[in-house]
Amino acid sequence: MGSNNRYGTLFAQAPNAPPVVNGVDFNGAATQHWHRNLASLIEAGLSDQSLPMLLDALEQLVNASGSTLIVYPKGGQPYWPFRRLAAGQSPAVHIDRYVHGAYLLDPYYLMALEQQLEGPYAIREVAPGGFEQSEFYRLYYRQVNLADEICLIVQSGDGGNIQVSLSRHDANPRFAPQDKTRLATVFPLVRALLLNWWGQDRANSLESHLDRALSNFGGSLLTLREMDILQLILRGNSIKAVAQRLEISPETVKRHRTNIYAKLDISSQSELFHLFIDSLRTVTADSPADPLVNYLAPARRSS
Repeated sequence: MGSNNRYGTLFAQAPNAPPVVNGVDFNGAATQHWHRNLASLIEAGLSDQSLPMLLDALEQLVNASGSTLIVYPKGGQPYWPFRRLAAGQSPAVHIDRYVHGAYLLDPYYLMALEQQLEGPYAIREVAPGGFEQSEFYRLYYRQVNLADEICLIVQSGDGGNIQVSLSRHDANPRFAPQDKTRLATVFPLVRALLLNWWGQDRANSLESHLDRALSNFGGSLLTLREMDILQLILRGNSIKAVAQRLEISPETVKRHRTNIYAKLDISSQSELFHLFIDSLRTVTADSPADPLVNYLAPARRSS
């Protein structure tokens, strides 16, 4: 029988040498820790209480500084089964405010929702141009000294998704291609475990109107073109990126941005971000499409 070059190359290692694929040592200490942690997780049984074992195993596999697991049910607010805060993180900002609306501007959430992709993705693969100048980046990356992030995205099959974020802080080097390869290798198993965990007894019936609020934010005050630009700015796009997306000049974008800020009575992207998040607190099932209608109503009545 003829030889298979692909597998012949794969297994043509020196005697007793650890198998190496694409530069990744799959018999190294990190992989051995992964197998031990995985065995402990299976022995304990899948639950909200034991799931941190999976995150610990993934952290050790790629030497991450921290990890987070969030579920995004279709039509519902994100579900955060347990709180793992890094140094410098605030529960009020980095969990509560995120869950109540800031997540709508998260590049990973947007990619998973709009493109329905699965697998491990580095932040530099999904963030829009100018993301590092956005208020979202300042709050959720720069403020807690996050230098890099890889997120494992699992589509739940019902329109929602589950995400495991692995991060490194400024004191550590960025994730290498080998780290992503290692995560891609274990992803099918991680996916199966998370889907099994989430499907055990979840029946999410929480109705959410936040996606509609994002799409219509400012609609009662702005033109359609201003709305297009506002949406892209909110999502962290730079002036140049907005101009490229809409096929207009950067000067035109700047002029529209000036008009948007004037109509919303703000003067910076930071104020825009906080106005959006604060306005979401007034959203209810029977709210007007634009959350600013209810949010600004008290000020209008008093004027």
